[in-house]
Amino acid sequence: MHDVINLSGYQSILCLNGELPDSSFFVAMNLPIIAADGAANSLFKLGIRPQLITGDLDSVRPTLLESHPFLHDRDQNSSDYQKALNYLKDNDLLPAIIVGMNGGHLDHILNNINIFMETNCLLYAPPIRGFVLNEQSRMKLSLPVQTKISLMGIPEATLSSIGLQWDLNDTHLSFPGKTSCFNRTLLPEIVLEVHHGSVLVLIYERMIEDAALSVR
Repeated sequence: MHDVINLSGYQSILCLNGELPDSSFFVAMNLPIIAADGAANSLFKLGIRPQLITGDLDSVRPTLLESHPFLHDRDQNSSDYQKALNYLKDNDLLPAIIVGMNGGHLDHILNNINIFMETNCLLYAPPIRGFVLNEQSRMKLSLPVQTKISLMGIPEATLSSIGLQWDLNDTHLSFPGKTSCFNRTLLPEIVLEVHHGSVLVLIYERMIEDAALSVR
């Protein structure tokens, strides 16, 4: 199976209450935009109108709810991110591009990553694009030489690679524990193979706009 992991092939944009791309990103993507609670405030400042605001709505400005569709979910056992994902699932809007995951409180960022690990979505936080590579997956990536890449087993994984500056050979990665942060590509095509667990892959997009990624 071949799949291009770039900014195409996604059904929606989910905005969390962190740092967002500039308005040109949302205009260019032309996808349904779902705001998780307070993310609607940041979108308003950018002049972007979400199709829906959802969550427990304790952070969004009340005036925005007067002029935007919203879905109030009072469940305190799930985060606004999880509530928004449930909405996307129920309305065939997955996979999604997730923005606003970084920025803000550290505990929120860690919780966002925890939730992201259970999805097949794309993390977009310029200059980073991220995705999850699961157990028994083998991926070939065509990237410019010296592209920065970080690999983290969350909570743990065993991983091998070909073409990195610091290659991995059945290496155990875990978080907390040993990670392969700020590695770099040495070859124009690299291979990542996950033998066990799940790996968070973060690629810094220095000249990777046209990078082709294939999965088999």
